[in-house]
Formats: sequence, structure tokens, C-alpha cells
Amino acid sequence: MIDTSKFHINTLNQTETYGKFELTPLFGGFGHTIGNSLRRILLITVPGAAITRIKVDGANHLFTTLPGVKEDLVEISLNLKKIKFIYNKDEPAKLTLDKKGPGIVTAADIIDTDLCKVANPGQHIATLSDAKSKLSIELTIERGVGYTLAKEQQSSIVGEIVMDATFTPVLKANYSVEPTRLGKKSNYDKLIMEIWTDGSVEPIQALKFAAKDFISTLSQIVDPKDFEEEVVAISDGPIIQGIDISIEEIELPLRVTNALKKAGFTSIDSLIKAGRLEVSKAKNVGEKSLKIIDAWLKERGFTWK
Repeated sequence: MIDTSKFHINTLNQTETYGKFELTPLFGGFGHTIGNSLRRILLITVPGAAITRIKVDGANHLFTTLPGVKEDLVEISLNLKKIKFIYNKDEPAKLTLDKKGPGIVTAADIIDTDLCKVANPGQHIATLSDAKSKLSIELTIERGVGYTLAKEQQSSIVGEIVMDATFTPVLKANYSVEPTRLGKKSNYDKLIMEIWTDGSVEPIQALKFAAKDFISTLSQIVDPKDFEEEVVAISDGPIIQGIDISIEEIELPLRVTNALKKAGFTSIDSLIKAGRLEVSKAKNVGEKSLKIIDAWLKERGFTWK
């Protein structure tokens, strides 16, 4: 066993959205085992906050054009989905946006609170064309994990629009392993983790959360806890978390997203099943867009057919 007093974490580089950390020493082979596990956990289970519902003055559904607003409500909703929040409560929070034109509307125009703050205030929302134009939105922010599809949610409030939500605050995670020594022995690993976040959580906090989640899961092997609900195994095939999410999550140019939808590719599942070659045949889908899709799928553990 390694003397745990010898183990340490060094911060090699850290900003609000990027962190590079060195974890050493680890038993030979543990670097890749722990590094890959932490990377997957970072991309899947770290919680974040996102807009889940909106209520827009003058609009009862998503396919509405607002007077004096350059963007339609579909495009505005896509911009709202890119806004990130620093929020740590379990109950939903309500924020408002009330802006009069002319001018640009950004996330900085959202009236936040001490408990719920906008993490990327520069995010563009809409453009108001004249002095008579205005945009008033009530936003519901919730904390969650992974992705939530609008079609899985319901609202009984008239005029409230349910949105797809991306909660995951970790945008990207990489790891590398280097040999290191402990005393006279040189067969140990040095694990280097790189973490990119959306600014709503510090990279070191994301790393600590992932480590705690990893420990909690492994502790079930040593000291199993009974589940309150029965766990039912499904034998029809493997389930990949988040595969049935909208292609809008890839954040491609709007014309490319619309072209994919017109070609019948409305979800990540439909892209994967069709395969890269088939998707490339869709109009307005070039190699640059395909590379963006490639990177998005790879980061989340998906692969083309």
C-alpha cells in the first residue's frame, strides 16, 4: 500500500473555466484507471443549473414572432439554453428579464439574485430594433445532472414554454499519465487532469465532486446499501445516457441545425444510427460541421454507426 501521507494534488494552472491538476503518486496502472473513470464522471454526473421553463410576454408557444425583435422565439430559446448559472439550491429559482430597445439583449440583462447568478453575462439573447420594442421573460432555473428533454416535461401554466436543458457544467476533460518515483522505486504513476467548465463551477470543485461520486459508488462494493426502489435490469441492449437528446445541444450554426432537421436528423440517436457518411449527404452539412459533431460525440462517449 502507498503511504497516503505521500499522496498530494498540485494545481499546475487554474482559471475560472480551466484547471490542470497533478495527482501523485499512484500505483503503476492506477493512473489510467482513475484518470479515465474521473473523466467519464466529470462529463456525466457533476450537477449544474440551467433554464428549464420560460414565460414570454406576448407569446403562447415557441413558434412566435415578437414585434420589434430580430430573432424569432426559437432562436431566442437556443440562446437562452447557452446561459449558465451559479445556483446550488434544490428548489427552482425564478429570474426575470425586462429590456426595452433599441439594442442588444444579453444575459447581463437578467435580474439575478444573491442565490442565483448568471455565469456568462456576455451571452447574446436577442436584438431589439427600435424604441418601441421590448422583451420581457420570466425564467425558471433548476439544478440537475446531464440533460433533460422538453418532451419529457409538462406544464399546466398557460403560456409557459418548457425547454430542453443542459445541466452539465463540465465542457471537456482530459487526462494523461507519466511515470514517477516514490523513494527508490520508479514504477509509480503521476496523473494529470485537465478540466474545462462553463464558469458556473470551479474546475477543482468539479474534480472533488467527481472523486466523491466515484468513492460513493465504489463503497457499495464494500458496504452495500439497500435501494428503496427495486432495480430492474433491461436486457434489450445497452442504454447510453443522453443519446435521445436534441441535436441542438451540439450548438451547430442555426442553418446547419435546420438542415439536419429537414433531413430527418432531430436527435443524437438519429445521427448515430445513420452514420457519418449518411449525415454528410444532408444539404448544408459540410466537413467543418461534421468535425464539430465528431468532437461532441467523442467527448460524451458516443460513436458513429
